[in-house]
Amino acid sequence: MSIGTQIKTFRKSLKKTQAEFGEMLGTGRDAISNYEIGRVKPTDTFIQLLVSKYNVSEEWLRTGQGEMLQESETSLFAAFSKQYELTAAEQQVARYLLALSPDERKHILKHLRGLSDAIEHADEESAARAAAREAKVEEYRQELEAQEKGPPASETFDGEKRA
Repeated sequence: MSIGTQIKTFRKSLKKTQAEFGEMLGTGRDAISNYEIGRVKPTDTFIQLLVSKYNVSEEWLRTGQGEMLQESETSLFAAFSKQYELTAAEQQVARYLLALSPDERKHILKHLRGLSDAIEHADEESAARAAAREAKVEEYRQELEAQEKGPPASETFDGEKRA
């Protein structure tokens, strides 16, 4: 197969006309037509544009051998990022984690679990302190209410009981 045939096959896989395809690549319909019919050999720059922009396999373009599209690590990550709507910061974190060795990731997970446990323990202690404070406040509230009502009728002001 000729490179022109490969370009045409790729263009048709995108369901684009020659004019649309040319516009996508910054060239005109005539250039695409000339490439496809073999009148003009595409430049290496044009081929590299197809390879880099659309992940077309250069080997497939030039020889017809192999798969039309190459699944590079970059293209897979770009698709993943798009699917999960990752922000730039999230992408950096994901790339960082993916670049670590399995042992390094294992150690990071161990530390994250430790941090999670520590936070949970701190939250439990905080809740227990809050409950104890609440109980003390309730005890003081009851004492204040009792004082506001005054001493029981059976007691005098000096603390002695009446007969």
